[in-house]
Amino acid sequence: MPEFLARYEFKYIISEAQADHIREVALCFADHDAYGDNGIYDVNSLYFDNADWTLAMQTVEGQRNRMKIRIRTYGFSDEDPVFLEDKSRVGDSICKSRALMSRDQVHAICVGEPPPEGGFKALKASHQDDLERFRNILDFYDLRPRLWVGYQREAFGSPFGEGARLTFDRFLRIQAPPEERPYEPDPEAWLRVPLDYPGTILEMKFNGAFPFWMQRLAHELELHRQSCSKYVQ
Repeated sequence: MPEFLARYEFKYIISEAQADHIREVALCFADHDAYGDNGIYDVNSLYFDNADWTLAMQTVEGQRNRMKIRIRTYGFSDEDPVFLEDKSRVGDSICKSRALMSRDQVHAICVGEPPPEGGFKALKASHQDDLERFRNILDFYDLRPRLWVGYQREAFGSPFGEGARLTFDRFLRIQAPPEERPYEPDPEAWLRVPLDYPGTILEMKFNGAFPFWMQRLAHELELHRQSCSKYVQ
């Protein structure tokens, strides 16, 4: 029987001076993501919700069990991958599934069009169940595109800790999805969202036990975990 470890994401709001120190220490235990320039790249997510913003309110109200449904891409060219994501929180642990999707089928999913002959297909056969789950959630909760959220991410991956990742997120921006083609945001319509002082989101992510090097950083800088959903911000 395989062993499954719970996934955790600890969030902190930090200053750029703290980020500089954390980066210096992190590079002793981690490497920049291979993706992007020195691990820096843009993240763009189209969040789905119902007319009452029920999924957003789950976070605002502090519900321990909640979920976010989104389509994520790291760019808007035909070569950039597109993922359908279901991110759920159960207590303190995180469960996320994602399906790699053909970009030319994403618009149909966004506007609720019926699937093409043969159905929507994930680009990887192993992702097909996650694609079907995503579609079922949209239908069950009557979700539709509600908000584009973008930001710049600086990411590190580490062998010291099961699935250990450390990220800095900056320059949060949002826009309402265009009505005609919600999957094509207007590059001129982004609005900056100021984050709580001091303004940079640090996330420490891992499976199972909190890696010791991350613990030491949090203790040394007297960091305090806090809720900071970019969607809710």
